[in-house]
Amino acid sequence: MKLHIQAVEDYDRETLRTLLIDAADELVGPGSSVLEPMLPWDGHPILLVDAECRPVLVSFDRDNSQAALLSGLRASDQLTLALPWVNQVYAALKQQQQPPRLIVVSAEPPPGNRAVLTDSQTITLLTCRVLRVNEDTGVLLEQVDREPRPAEVATATPRQPQLVPVALASRAPEPTADQDLAPLSEQETAYFQQL
Repeated sequence: MKLHIQAVEDYDRETLRTLLIDAADELVGPGSSVLEPMLPWDGHPILLVDAECRPVLVSFDRDNSQAALLSGLRASDQLTLALPWVNQVYAALKQQQQPPRLIVVSAEPPPGNRAVLTDSQTITLLTCRVLRVNEDTGVLLEQVDREPRPAEVATATPRQPQLVPVALASRAPEPTADQDLAPLSEQETAYFQQL
């Protein structure tokens, strides 16, 4: 059987939501389940529970990674504040008052992703690509590294300063002794005599 793999560029937000829900075990780990496919908060994140009964928010935006991150952070704060109520509604959380993990999914990592990953161990950033393999559509998820790659850590060699030609404003040349000066007018002569 031949594999025909192609990138899918024209998909909407709900298609991505469906693909992420289908990939819940890949996002959160085996034994996960979907609690809410669309929360009523900004960005409408997905609420999952992992095998350890911990809530996991999946915030996503294909085109705007910064919006996905900010919406996810707001939703995470809202969920943390609502944990007592959320635990009563969802038996799968088993009354554990654990703050949610946040997974942010977008086509590109958000600006400042290194700082975000360094400052928080509860945030996971993933890039995604929607692919069609034969007749099936799926999502390829790749985790954004927490540590810089060796090529990024390599010390930079200092550059030698380059001389850049500067255009100077043209000035009239200074008169030399050989050049004749125009005679002073009577007013100029009277002025200089007063000094």
